[in-house]
Amino acid sequence: MHKKLKLIITRPAYNDMQNIFDYIAQDNINAASKLIEVFEKRFDSIATFPNSGFKPHFSSKDIKVCIVAKHYQIVYAIRNDNIYIQRVLTGYQDICNL
Repeated sequence: MHKKLKLIITRPAYNDMQNIFDYIAQDNINAASKLIEVFEKRFDSIATFPNSGFKPHFSSKDIKVCIVAKHYQIVYAIRNDNIYIQRVLTGYQDICNL
């Protein structure tokens, strides 16, 4: 059994999820709620299997990225026994300007 690390969701990540939810909820609140559930399940998976994400070539050693659905990415850092969810990004964003 894998040791589950403590999950910490940063304010920018909460804001990202809220913005994604609000945007999708304009058309379909059920779809928006289901997507948030998908994020939460993936957070749990990351906490259990922290090395399941990939390390982007441009990042520091503790940053990893996990793909969620087709157009979403979770950016997280592993530090000690903690997982810090840094951002929840959509492929529709200009991530260079974040």
